Amino acid sequence: MGNLIILEAKEVKVKGLDVSNKPDEEKLKEYFFDEDYANLKLLDQVQKFKRSENLNWFYPGCGSDILFPLVYLEKLFPNVTEVQFNFLDLENFLGIIKTILDDIGVTFSEVGEKDNFGNYNEIKFYWKGKLVNLKFVRANAFTYLENVDSYDIYFERAFRIMRDKEFDYEMLVLSRLRNNGVLISDSGFLGKGLEYIDVPVDLSSYGEMVLGRKK
Repeated sequence: MGNLIILEAKEVKVKGLDVSNKPDEEKLKEYFFDEDYANLKLLDQVQKFKRSENLNWFYPGCGSDILFPLVYLEKLFPNVTEVQFNFLDLENFLGIIKTILDDIGVTFSEVGEKDNFGNYNEIKFYWKGKLVNLKFVRANAFTYLENVDSYDIYFERAFRIMRDKEFDYEMLVLSRLRNNGVLISDSGFLGKGLEYIDVPVDLSSYGEMVLGRKK
């Protein structure tokens, strides 16, 4: 690991969209454990997806993890110019996400609905030329998925402990994944009839990285 990461929401100024944003790589590295950051280079070895349409990306149990999905988007979907991130967790981590983006030099605008405290639940920003629309939902992933619309990308990281007792969860996830949709997970989902793509297992702390396409 090697480094200490402290995440705390701070009041940041909303500076609006700027397509010329370039994240500060040195600042960005501070939000990764050293080994995790080094392992991200392994994504360069993975087959790229040729999709170019606006993708609907679902990430349950996201916490404040904004940077991992952004790097996976950048590395695996180079032709995509716009993405809809649907982040879901029991607690609202959007404040920390905005703090991280501001700290690394990525400006954003606020949209969507306001809560009782006047906070928006959606932001928009550019990540290396890609327009990212991010909606944050507070909900239980297991009940929310039963009514969620279908999605193009399912992304899961460090969620295994939370879903271990949900025996039907993987099949529910796959039932909502669109045909030709992509599943990215650091554990599980083997033997589910997906078209599995070679991916270095070191990308997962469990040593079980899975990348699959729904036929």
